[in-house]
Amino acid sequence: MEYGQDTGDLILKSLTGNLGKEEKDFFEKWLAESEENKQEYRAYKELWSKSGEMVVSDSVDVESSLTATKNRMNFNRGKKRWLYRMQQIAAVLVLAIVFASLYLNFGISGSESPIYQDISTTYGAQTSVTLADGTKVWLNSGSRLHFPVSFDNQEQRKVELSGEAFFEVAHNPEVPFVVNAGELDVKVLGTSFNVSAYAEYDKLTVALLEGKVSLIQGSAGSEKELLTMDPNQVATFNRGERSLNVAEESDLGKYSDWKDGRLVFFGDDLETVVQKLEKWYNVETLIADDEIRQYHFTATFTDETLNQALSLLCSSSSSGINYQIAAAERKTDGSYTKRKVILSSKKIR
Repeated sequence: MEYGQDTGDLILKSLTGNLGKEEKDFFEKWLAESEENKQEYRAYKELWSKSGEMVVSDSVDVESSLTATKNRMNFNRGKKRWLYRMQQIAAVLVLAIVFASLYLNFGISGSESPIYQDISTTYGAQTSVTLADGTKVWLNSGSRLHFPVSFDNQEQRKVELSGEAFFEVAHNPEVPFVVNAGELDVKVLGTSFNVSAYAEYDKLTVALLEGKVSLIQGSAGSEKELLTMDPNQVATFNRGERSLNVAEESDLGKYSDWKDGRLVFFGDDLETVVQKLEKWYNVETLIADDEIRQYHFTATFTDETLNQALSLLCSSSSSGINYQIAAAERKTDGSYTKRKVILSSKKIR
């Protein structure tokens, strides 16, 4: 059954009582199509109902509830679209719970300190948010954004990023926009850029599509501007070596296409490919042979399963790479470990 709107959006509208007549008709037909659809809706509804409990108890832990709900369901972990829909609900719940909690607590305390909120994504999913100033942010899998509810009466619009995000910054020359990505701040006035700053990886990457940004190191009072970037430049900061490298690239699609549902590699080494696959498919990876680390790959994936993606990548290597996928294992608490991908050389020893 086809419809011009994501089913996840319809489920969310159903839970909030905002379905239109045509949407309601489609939703009821979709619900009656299969037991799997009913099971999916029940999972959303259960997660939604938990939000009320969390507001009352003043304990916001949507990720734990999401994980517990997923583990009780029998679903195909190769389908990231299901996880993306769950993430839509979880992201909205985080915002709804935070707003409700802030309204109650802030109204009672009368504190004038800036009010912050978080939005995060599970591995294998993406989401987006529009900030108070109109800036649009797309958050990649396994990422977290910490930002103020309002930028009023602030000298700068500062947010904190852990993971990867694409920003379309609303222009305001009087109040610069700053992204804190751990070791570096990215300072802009109005522009489009991608920041990849996963804490578990050595490299922090900034790709500038439009406008200008400055890379700044150090805390307030001891700031040092490392670089002012121009469009089509990619800056890579190596945390371990404390070094900064800048390169010109004509096509920056591989840095931003993820927000449109495409996983893109263009001449990327195996380390880079592995890091993106781990986030995209929610897996762990082991490179068994160092010699294959030197291989480079070019490919674009949209709805491919993990097995399909690995098959295409490994067959494209000139020397050839073998891959194995170890199934997720059930832990004592009822949750599951991540699937493990093992990459090795096809060469006979």
